[in-house]
Amino acid sequence: MKALKSFWLILMLLFSGTIYAGPRDTISVMVYNLLFYGHYTSFCTQQNNNVDSKDESLRTIIGYTLPDIFAVNEMGPNPANAGRILNNVMNADGRTNYAHASYTNTTGSSLVNMLFYDTEKFVLYDEEVAASVVRDINRYTLYYNDPDLGHGNDTIFLHLFVTHMKAGNSVQDQQRRTQEANAVMNYIEEMNITGNALFMGDFNMNSSYEEAYQIITYNLNEAIRFYDPIDRPGVWWNNEDMAPYHTQSPRTGQHSCFVTGGLDDRYDQILATKSVMEGYAGIQYLEGSYRAIGQDGQRFNQSLISPPNNSEPQELIYAMYNMSDHLPVKMKMTILDYFTEVDEIEYMPAIQRVRYNSGSASVYIKVGDFTGKADLKMFSASGSLIKQKKDFALFPGSEIIIFTGGLVPGPYVLRLDTDNGEFFTEKLIIH
Repeated sequence: MKALKSFWLILMLLFSGTIYAGPRDTISVMVYNLLFYGHYTSFCTQQNNNVDSKDESLRTIIGYTLPDIFAVNEMGPNPANAGRILNNVMNADGRTNYAHASYTNTTGSSLVNMLFYDTEKFVLYDEEVAASVVRDINRYTLYYNDPDLGHGNDTIFLHLFVTHMKAGNSVQDQQRRTQEANAVMNYIEEMNITGNALFMGDFNMNSSYEEAYQIITYNLNEAIRFYDPIDRPGVWWNNEDMAPYHTQSPRTGQHSCFVTGGLDDRYDQILATKSVMEGYAGIQYLEGSYRAIGQDGQRFNQSLISPPNNSEPQELIYAMYNMSDHLPVKMKMTILDYFTEVDEIEYMPAIQRVRYNSGSASVYIKVGDFTGKADLKMFSASGSLIKQKKDFALFPGSEIIIFTGGLVPGPYVLRLDTDNGEFFTEKLIIH
C-alpha cells in the first residue's frame, strides 16, 4: 500500500504541477434579516423600530462578529440606507475597511438585499440581479484580494446569491417560492456558474421537503447543486429536535413590529456548492463553524434572553434581541494555499519510471512493486465526472497513461479506488 500511495503522490504532482499545501487565511460570512431597517410602516414605526436604535444594536453585533462578507435582507427601499449602514455600523469604532455593493430594486419592493464586504480581503468583481419574481435575488461575485496578485498568481472567485423569498405558508406562497428557486437555478445553469458559490438569506421555508428547497439542494444538475453545511434536513418549524438551528423569533409576548412566539423556525440559512464543501477551487467550508449566533439549543418557543442565555456576551445577546426578529447566521471558510512544483520529479519508492510529455499532454507512470486492480476518476470543481479508468491492473512494470489535453485550466480532484476497498483522493489545479 505504501507503493500505491507513492504512485498517487507522483500522479498528483505530474498531472497538475501543483500540490495542495494547506489553509492560508480564514474568512467569515454572515447573513442577517434586519427587520424593516430604515423603512417605517403602520406597524413598524419610528417608535418601535427606530433606525437610530437599530444602528446602535447592529454596531454592537458587527463589533463582536466582524464578518468579512455580510449579506442583509429587509433593508428599506432607499439607496441611502446602504450608505447609512456602511458609515454608522460597518465603518465605525475605528474600522474603515468595509464597502457595499450597488443598490437594486427591479421589482419595486419595500424591502431589498445588500452586501457589505471587507476590502482588505475581497474585491467586488461583478454583480447582477439573478432573478426578480417577488424581490430581487442578487448575484455578487467577489474575488479574494490575494497579496501575491501582483506577482502573477491566480486569485479565487466566490459567487454569492442573496435571497429573501416569499413569506407565508399557503399553497400560493409555496408556489411563488418554487418560481423563485427555479428562476435563480436556471440563471446559474444558463450562466454556467460552477465552483465556489453560496446561496443565502431568508428562505421562509418550514422544511427541507418544500419543492423550492429541493430544487436548490437536489437539483437534477449536480454541477449547480447547493448543500446544507450542517446537513439538517427535515421539518424545521415547531420541531424541538431542530431547536439548535432555529433563527426566528428571538421574542415572546406581544410586539407590533417584531414577530413573536419564540424561536421555532429555521428561515435563515447559508448553503454552499460542493466546491466550497470539498475545497475544490481554493475555498473550503470550515467544519463546525456554521451557527446561528446566540442559539444555544435551549430556546425552543422561548426568547433569546429567557431562560438566561450565556452562549455569547450579554451585550451581544441583548443587541440581537433589540435589533431584529431573526438571528444572524455565520460560517467560516478557509482560503487554501497551493505551491508549485517543478515538472521533473525524482523517482520515488515503488515507481520505476515517471515521464511527462508536454507535446502529447500525457502523464506516463510505470509502476514498481505493486500488484492489484484500481479505478481512477477525475472530477471537476463542480463535482462532475471528467475522466475515469475502470478496473485497470497495477502490477510491477505496468504503465498508466493519463491524457490531460483539452482540459480547462482550474481545480480538479482525483480519486483512486483499489480492489481491496481502500481509496485515495487529492485536490489539484491544472494550469
